[in-house]
Amino acid sequence: MSENIHVRAEFLIKEDNVEQFKKLIREMSRAVEVNEPTTLVYQAYFNTDGTKCMVPETYVDSKAVISHNESDASKMILPKIFNIAKLNTLDVYGNPNNELKKLLVGFNSQIFNLYTGFSRKGE
Repeated sequence: MSENIHVRAEFLIKEDNVEQFKKLIREMSRAVEVNEPTTLVYQAYFNTDGTKCMVPETYVDSKAVISHNESDASKMILPKIFNIAKLNTLDVYGNPNNELKKLLVGFNSQIFNLYTGFSRKGE
């Protein structure tokens, strides 16, 4: 069974903060891509008016999620994001280790353990 951890973060953004949020999430994405090789997917999707952003993330394992949380991007950019947007939900899919479970308590996360299924390689 895969050790991958999938995360889905949902941000709610006030209309007057949309452009600033987009700038910060772009900066966050670039920093993660360049500095976090164990992050496999980090994408931002917006609804039509830009007031809701969904960020699906995939990590190789629980340690990679913890590393992401301790990264410079998370320490420098994420606080700015939290100042202008509300983290509405943070759902976690997979089988996180105990250390990650403890970390997730602070984010009021809901964990969904993998029961069955498969993943094909592709785009």
